[in-house]
Amino acid sequence: MRNKFAAGMFCFLTIVTAQYADSSATDESAENASLLCKILDGNDALTQASEFSAEDRTVNISVDRSPEDAKKLCPEISAIVEYHEMTFTQGWTVQITSPDSGYDVVAICPL
Repeated sequence: MRNKFAAGMFCFLTIVTAQYADSSATDESAENASLLCKILDGNDALTQASEFSAEDRTVNISVDRSPEDAKKLCPEISAIVEYHEMTFTQGWTVQITSPDSGYDVVAICPL
């Protein structure tokens, strides 16, 4: 009986510890997305203010460029992220739309 109790307590403590460790790990993705928006909004190349969605894990920007030229922004955005030491959890992207395409996504840059 003691072994079952001890095993049960061990499992319980393992689960609680894992949840605590997971919740205490700081995910700064949303804060960094907000900062990235502020930086990108300072660039005159955007056709409207950028925005982000923590739920969708996206930073959304609109530029008046062709899809080919929009894709060329990805290395520039990556350089900004690296320069400012921003970190994002897996799955975050910058989605670039263009007025010429009816505001459809013309390029996606992983963060």
